[in-house]
Amino acid sequence: MLVVMTGVPGVGKSTVVKTAFQKGKDNGLKVEYELVNFGDMMLKAAEAGGLVKHRDEMRRLPIERQHEIQKKAARDIRALADRGNIILDTHAAIETPKGYIPGMPEWVLRELKPDVIVVLESRPEDINKFRKKDLGNDFRRREVDNLEGIERHQSVNRSIAMAYSVFTGTPIKVIWKPEGTLPQAAEQLLEVLSA
Repeated sequence: MLVVMTGVPGVGKSTVVKTAFQKGKDNGLKVEYELVNFGDMMLKAAEAGGLVKHRDEMRRLPIERQHEIQKKAARDIRALADRGNIILDTHAAIETPKGYIPGMPEWVLRELKPDVIVVLESRPEDINKFRKKDLGNDFRRREVDNLEGIERHQSVNRSIAMAYSVFTGTPIKVIWKPEGTLPQAAEQLLEVLSA
């Protein structure tokens, strides 16, 4: 089974997934999933092809080459999902200076064939708090204090997720996780994983 997990940066996708895994284990449920990051799989595909040595180099590749890397990563993820259960951590929509682009264009969706798409959402204020805490992390540079931008990005994510559903017939599960509701959000994800 392939579960695609999306949400804006800072919404807490990894935290919800880890908490759901722990809840399942604590309750004796046999829910065995591997968490895979789409960007990591793209980097692995690009490195295997001798195209890059670092993630930042991928952005400098010609767009056609980036599309090839996306397709290869999607095929590799689908192969993993055919052998076991995968949660794919990725973005439904990516904000760029030119506007939003889909995180999973049509050619990626065709290769992935997801079983369910989860959209994790929270209040913009809660996401902003997390982003501010995360500023000290050298690996994460997040935009803060733009509540309107966070809400707009979440709205675009919802719209794009529905478009993905129309294209693939994949069900969409929206999980609401305002501050203080991590256990409930993890429980909802666990229900999806156990279905």
